[in-house]
Amino acid sequence: MANLNIKTMFKISVLSLILIFCISGKITIAQDRTIVSEKDTITYRAQVWVEKEDLARYGGEEIFKKNLEKMFAQTTLFWNESSNKFNYYFRYVPAGLKIYDNNSNKDNYDKHIKDASGILDTEKYDFVVFFALNAKNNGMWCSGGGKSGQALVACYKTLEEQKKNGDIFSKVPPVQGVYSDLGHEFGHVRGATDMYQYIIKAKDNSVSLVDLVPPGCNMGTAFGAWSDYCSALFNYTAHHKQLNKDLTKNVFPDKLRIKVLVKGKTEKNVSVKFYGTRAGGKKNNRDVYPKPFRTFSTDKVGYVEIDNVYKLYHPDHDDIGIPPKDEFPYWYWFSFVVEAEYNGQKKYVWIPDWQTQITKLKGGNIHEAVIEF
Repeated sequence: MANLNIKTMFKISVLSLILIFCISGKITIAQDRTIVSEKDTITYRAQVWVEKEDLARYGGEEIFKKNLEKMFAQTTLFWNESSNKFNYYFRYVPAGLKIYDNNSNKDNYDKHIKDASGILDTEKYDFVVFFALNAKNNGMWCSGGGKSGQALVACYKTLEEQKKNGDIFSKVPPVQGVYSDLGHEFGHVRGATDMYQYIIKAKDNSVSLVDLVPPGCNMGTAFGAWSDYCSALFNYTAHHKQLNKDLTKNVFPDKLRIKVLVKGKTEKNVSVKFYGTRAGGKKNNRDVYPKPFRTFSTDKVGYVEIDNVYKLYHPDHDDIGIPPKDEFPYWYWFSFVVEAEYNGQKKYVWIPDWQTQITKLKGGNIHEAVIEF
């Protein structure tokens, strides 16, 4: 735990590594630069798994470790030099190498990744990074639920892909590569969801016919930027090396309030409907489900107030108003189009869950949205 708070200035001498700068949305680089931060440094330690024959193809253990340290340093710089509102300097390090033997069988990668989700020595490590570098298919993802509460990041690469596009160490800023892919996956490690799941095109919104465009973010909607949501979330989870199992509930405010104004004054008995957005599935794109999930009327002071905001976005499987099972991926409303109707006129406001979470993450208990006529 000694790495939790390094109160003085944190310095990284970048030898021949690369510093990432965000300038007008573009990434530029500089060599041999020393990074100085007066923020407290939070260090997250990865146990890195690599297969024996894969390791040999990469030049052996010593060379692999040196390149791994460089790549994690690039990821650290990518994280902190992307535009953000961090309260801390977040540092990622490979704290140990676990060499496993696949016995020349590509099918064994899946067996070993299950082993990597087993008990983790949390005195030494905070999460796991698993490399499968002679895999049948390419893919990168993050999963939780390790036996010690740890997250696991998996990187599967075929030999063909590496021959065509370079190995995991070949790309350096400003070219996107595994270092920045890890940066995205480490966002999941720290609790963030994919921001691209919130994108709704007007043609897929039959209710208000308006796009939903989430903010630019390394979680799938931009390169070189962290959204306010991610910044607030990473600040909130900074000292939790393994995320609290109740995190998804704890990041929602206690109450959601819709305030309806007519000519500047609150109005009672106004109909308010919630239409949910869903991620893409086999039968639909990311869209607004055309049937209202909930219908309310404003009270005598012109409010609709909803307790248990978490449950609003995470409905029960038998809730009235949800789509059929095969048309409702993740069983989760990512956003709501909220419709207020007054004297035949309709007005709308978007309330994606990340907006409500920012309120909570910054210390608020009531998220308020206003609809004006």
